Amino acid sequence: MARLVRFKAKQPIRIGNPPVSICACGLSKTYPLCSGAHIMIQDEDDDKVYVYNNKGERLSEALSVSLKGGGKVSASDVYSPK
Repeated sequence: MARLVRFKAKQPIRIGNPPVSICACGLSKTYPLCSGAHIMIQDEDDDKVYVYNNKGERLSEALSVSLKGGGKVSASDVYSPK
């Protein structure tokens, strides 16, 4: 089942000793480990929804997403994992 999940973090989470970087942006090619992909999202606006393809390329941005059955979801309404 496909899901729309909003990742708000623009930096990895560092844990452990020695430190390991865990992806928090959702675009890592080595998920769950950070691949540095967060570098390309630094210009993103928190009030917009950005759509990426499976290659991690930004396809579009929007203030809301239209749903197939009707209605819209705004960027602030999209679930964001903690």
